[in-house]
Amino acid sequence: MMESLAVGLIVALAFAWVAWTILLPAAARDRLRRLVGLPVPSSPKGGCGGGCCGCAAAGPKPARRHGGSCGNH
Repeated sequence: MMESLAVGLIVALAFAWVAWTILLPAAARDRLRRLVGLPVPSSPKGGCGGGCCGCAAAGPKPARRHGGSCGNH
């Protein structure tokens, strides 16, 4: 009986963590933090951290060519 309660609690906590970190958008998490009265973390000033809109890091990577032998020649 106690084991199933402990397993249920662990599963519920794991689901809550996944929902908070992965499923909720950053704007919804920030709004919930404000409603509770917690400070909202500042968003990064550069890069692709806050919703990428086409920066070079999000695009396709160029093919890597090296000068050495790859063993297939």
